[in-house]
Amino acid sequence: MKRLRLFFAVWPPRRVSEALWHALAPLRKSGAGVRWVPPERLHITLRFMGDAPADALPSLVSAAEALERTAPFRARLTGVGTFPRRGPPRVYWVGIRAAALPSLREGLDLALAREGIEREGRTFSPHLTVGRTRGGRPPGARPRSRREFGDIVPVGLEFTVATVHIVRSDLFPEGPRYANVHKVVLGRR
Repeated sequence: MKRLRLFFAVWPPRRVSEALWHALAPLRKSGAGVRWVPPERLHITLRFMGDAPADALPSLVSAAEALERTAPFRARLTGVGTFPRRGPPRVYWVGIRAAALPSLREGLDLALAREGIEREGRTFSPHLTVGRTRGGRPPGARPRSRREFGDIVPVGLEFTVATVHIVRSDLFPEGPRYANVHKVVLGRR
């Protein structure tokens, strides 16, 4: 049976993605040993579904459409961090603050549960992944420290969250390729 690598996502507006890309230019040019996420791939993952059977897609669409009752809301960039919290950084991220975002995720989890899909075990931590070290270790150059990274990211940028997408991810050596499979407009009901 065919399987699809899927996740639920919020895409920030182009102006936010491009502002981050521009702010990260000094790090990209420094040879910091990090693969920086291009602006068209920046997203907030609400829920990663992994490799799902293609016939599960109608259930995911049904769960997504339950989110139409949620009103659009404001979000803003709040700070930076890395995973893991200790040791050499492997993932660089920019935090997202929006009072309604955890509720949106909770609504998605409840809708997925009604479709027979179990809750995810880990805590939801809204963020945009902006860079990753290759294979967990930088090839040659050392990755930037958390402090250096934080000094250049433009916090405080605000945007409206008005849509949620189901996204298919196809993996390639140069990085993933994303395709929107289904779009839900918030506040439609």
